[in-house]
Amino acid sequence: MSLKALLPIGGLLGCAALAVTACVPAAAPEFPQTPVSSLLVAEQIAALGSAASSVAVAADGRVFFAEKNTGQIRVIAGGLLQESAFVTVPVNFAGERGLLDIALHPDFASNNRIYALYVRSDTGLPTNVANSVVDTRVVYFTANGTVAGGGEIFVASLPATANLTQVGGRIAFDANRKLFVAIGDFGDPASAQAASPLVGKVLRYNDDGSIPSDNPDPGSPAFALGLRDPRGLSVDPQTGDPFAADRNNAGFQEVNRIRLNRNYGWPFVIGFAKAANELAFAAGTANYTDPLSETDTTITDLAGGEFNRGSRYGPRGQNQFFFGDGAGRRVFLAELNPDRSSSTVSPFAGPFPSAVTDITFSPSGTMFVACEGGIYRVVERQQ
Repeated sequence: MSLKALLPIGGLLGCAALAVTACVPAAAPEFPQTPVSSLLVAEQIAALGSAASSVAVAADGRVFFAEKNTGQIRVIAGGLLQESAFVTVPVNFAGERGLLDIALHPDFASNNRIYALYVRSDTGLPTNVANSVVDTRVVYFTANGTVAGGGEIFVASLPATANLTQVGGRIAFDANRKLFVAIGDFGDPASAQAASPLVGKVLRYNDDGSIPSDNPDPGSPAFALGLRDPRGLSVDPQTGDPFAADRNNAGFQEVNRIRLNRNYGWPFVIGFAKAANELAFAAGTANYTDPLSETDTTITDLAGGEFNRGSRYGPRGQNQFFFGDGAGRRVFLAELNPDRSSSTVSPFAGPFPSAVTDITFSPSGTMFVACEGGIYRVVERQQ
């Protein structure tokens, strides 16, 4: 099967669907380009020496990205990767720990806040010494152009256990400025079903780290439980619900619509509840919720997840959930049915030049993809 046949959105693109400027002759591209579909190319806007873990784009065009192991947040501005880091946090990057995610506050244009989720070293410097760790924490910085103006502002502290796998770790805001944090079980599956510790769950905070009064327990940030290793988190612009891409066991990757006080089954259910023991758990757990979709084992490594609010890539992809396949170097579309109760997963773009680590969309609707070797902007091929 050709790549073109696999791309459900690609066939919708053409001069009628694109901005006029995309259909007139253009000068030679400024950035190295890699074809990722019959109609799309990935422009490398920055080459990386250390793999990015997350990318976020401001309305003014600044591209922020986080490096897992160095603890640096860096900035691309005016088409140029800035030499000086925006900020460096004292990160513990042993195993799957590290600088895990960044997110711009919904009022970024006025308050300039960029939030970060990272595992903190107790040395004051980046380290991969496993026991040199304080916690997993959410903080924010105030941007002053391409550097942080001042130090980190503490928001919330989460566990950092001795386990170095299934860390997960994603953050996202909703329109009401509620901050969602999706965190893995740190290799302790039982904790995903327990009230504490705060792992294997989706948490919800106010943007200052206080706990919303309408959480299931007003004394706890826990919002939903039963997750294993969430690698993508984004809020649906239609429903206001966060969606999590969870890397589950036995090769199953899940897309979950996260709702208040729901239980997503891990470790008792993997993917859809099908086996007798899974069905028994589902029947005996009033708030159990199946995922919207489970992938087959051809998708091996989830890497980011984001809603596309724009129509640049055709109407079929607007307000739909996209996620990355790290080792497969691809981006997939999870197309949701009208009531957001199920989704159909299909390839969108790839392969990219190196492993995908995150995806996002700019406020104007352009896809940006972080890979181990670079940051890419996905644009239409010039005819």
